[in-house]
Amino acid sequence: MKMGLRTRMLLSALLPTTLVAVLLTSVFLVRAIDDLEEGLQTRGTAISRQMASAAEFNVFSGQRGDLSVLTEAALRIDRDVRGAAIVDVRGAVMAHSGTLSQSDWPTLVRIDGHRLPQDVLLFVAPVLRSSLPVDDIYGGAPALPAASPQLLGHVVVEMSLRQVSNKSERLIGIGVLIALLGSALGGWLAQRIARGVTGPALEASEVVERIGAGDLTARMATGSAGALRSLATGINGMAERIGVTQDELRARVAEATADLRRAKEAAEHATIAKSHFLAAASHDLRQPLHALGLFVSALAQSKAVKQEPELVAHIQSAVETLQNLLDAILDISRLDGGNVVPNIGNFPLGHVLDSLGQDLSLLASQKGLRLKLRSTRLWVRSDERIVERILLNLVGNALRYTRTGGVLVSCRRRRRRDVLVVEVWDTGAGIPDSAREEIFEEYVQLANPERDRAKGLGLGLAICRRLADLLAIPLGVRSRPGRGSVFWIELPVVPAGLPDDPPSAARALLEEAVDPARISGTVLVVERDALVCAGMEQAIVSWGGRVLLAANREEALKRCRASDPPPDLTICNLRLPGSASGIELVQELRREFEGMAVLLVSADVSEEAQNAARNAGFALLKQPVPPGRLRAALRHLLAVRG
Repeated sequence: MKMGLRTRMLLSALLPTTLVAVLLTSVFLVRAIDDLEEGLQTRGTAISRQMASAAEFNVFSGQRGDLSVLTEAALRIDRDVRGAAIVDVRGAVMAHSGTLSQSDWPTLVRIDGHRLPQDVLLFVAPVLRSSLPVDDIYGGAPALPAASPQLLGHVVVEMSLRQVSNKSERLIGIGVLIALLGSALGGWLAQRIARGVTGPALEASEVVERIGAGDLTARMATGSAGALRSLATGINGMAERIGVTQDELRARVAEATADLRRAKEAAEHATIAKSHFLAAASHDLRQPLHALGLFVSALAQSKAVKQEPELVAHIQSAVETLQNLLDAILDISRLDGGNVVPNIGNFPLGHVLDSLGQDLSLLASQKGLRLKLRSTRLWVRSDERIVERILLNLVGNALRYTRTGGVLVSCRRRRRRDVLVVEVWDTGAGIPDSAREEIFEEYVQLANPERDRAKGLGLGLAICRRLADLLAIPLGVRSRPGRGSVFWIELPVVPAGLPDDPPSAARALLEEAVDPARISGTVLVVERDALVCAGMEQAIVSWGGRVLLAANREEALKRCRASDPPPDLTICNLRLPGSASGIELVQELRREFEGMAVLLVSADVSEEAQNAARNAGFALLKQPVPPGRLRAALRHLLAVRG
């Protein structure tokens, strides 16, 4: 009977103790494993979204090196990151690090913790770009409101579950060990454990619940735990380790986030500073270039051209190359800075192709090449001026690098996707497969190692790629070395609409062909730059006109009132010294001298300047103004006045 009683007492104390130990360990293990998986998913979501935020500028600008640094940083931030990649909107991988299971990826949308084979969690975050309405370098289009965020690509992060599995196995082993230890201690001190197990068990349960709820400061009192002191110590130790791990993770994520934010802010500040610098440099460079062009034009009309014709021709070529280079560099800068907003609309593509034929037929005939354009009656939806610029660069490149044969521009409609494929075929030397992407980089010219400026500047295709990305249209190339190349773009087809309105008088003035005939009449030039004034005077005098010069409003009024008869035409800069603008001055002159023709010039090519001139009803030419265009504009305005 005595043994039976002891056995019953032992069992009555051991069974509850063992049951409590097992239950507590099981609850802790379940919650701990859940915390590990939730922590992994939280880290994966945070890393993918932080990478998407930091990669916005680099994906848009195509800086693959910086994107590679970003993916490598993701692997360093968290050792559970198995691999990271950044893909563009077309699905092409721009940068990647680590090991990736690309073949198992689903459709790339926002994904937080999709399980893949081989114990891998997949996280996908979209890279979005917000657009702000800014000035358009091509002009003629009203300012657009802020557009919705544009999808640039996706950030893909794969995180391994192996560490979580290993930690789970270790936790299970620890839990089993703790349960066995509790049972052994319970059997050895059955009576004491039976009397003191209830309080510590309840306390342990409460602490586990608090830890599971996120209160990592919860601890058990080891002094009053009795036989469960070891369990209390284990729970407290694991809670402390979990707290340290989460604090360390938060610190790392916060540090990485701060680094990424600082890098993004530095990049944004650099972009803003570059834009301000180029805006100032554009105005300061265009003024002397404008004067230089006028001086060269006057020199070409002088007696010096008979003595040194080749020297004058070389100077003219150098000035034209410098103007083209300045325009190309500024175009690329504005595109990289996001300062160009497309004016999307419906238009007939045939008008663009007809304009290309008129602009480039002379160049083709000079090189002895055939230029054929197969026009179309279809309408497309895009930005007409940007599409024309892309095709102008592609056809110009084809003519420049084709020695024999010709260039063909054709259109094919693909009805499955309802797009129009515009192709530019040439019979040039072709492009090696290894250089298909390289040719779209700045200053890359495969057939010009000596950097002959007559073969171009190496910026045309770089501008085409940026413009195509701006319009979100495909741009590609097919080529066979020795047989020629085909560059193509795709444009969405839309139903035909009403024909465009006839061009305004100002646009017709700016597009008027160069006329070599002389001019007659008196021209007032209002310009604060003495170099530009001297160039204007020499050019207009060489064309047969008479010139009056003024630097500000007071001098302009004085010259007009002293002249008999008053000037027939005024060429005025938009920016003048003092409070009066160029538009206000010419309006005042026209009120006092009725019938006076007006031509505005400016190095400011912003949309605001163009709209101001357009609303006032005056033609505006962008400096530097080619001498031929300036002469044609003067003849047109003087003829209209007459």
